[in-house]
Amino acid sequence: MDMILPAVSAVIAVVLGIFATLIALLQELEKRRKKKKEPALQDRISELTKSLESSVAVIAEIEEEISKHKNLEAEIERLTRLKESLEEIDQDKQEAIAQTLEIPIKKESRKSFWLNLITSFFIAAAFFAIGYFIGGK
Repeated sequence: MDMILPAVSAVIAVVLGIFATLIALLQELEKRRKKKKEPALQDRISELTKSLESSVAVIAEIEEEISKHKNLEAEIERLTRLKESLEEIDQDKQEAIAQTLEIPIKKESRKSFWLNLITSFFIAAAFFAIGYFIGGK
């Protein structure tokens, strides 16, 4: 039994040594991983530059949208003023415009009436003649 105790102690010492070595290796790996995570100054500057460029692009898009909205507002204002000026035309002017437009319409309507009457008469006469010759004998 005297020999077993030193052998067991030696095995325990070896196991503890291996365990300590593994812990030291894990700590070293963790340190290296942390060093890799920390970007170099040049990398950080590059990332910041990219972020700034992206921000500038977004700001330019926002400014463009604002400009479009201002143009739309100006167009809406112009159309509103035009509508208001058209509404200011008094009733007499509206009637004068309506009468001016109505005269050509009345002339066309009379002309169209007579043209339709003559056309209808000839079509009716043609069908009467066809009916007479086909079935009237």
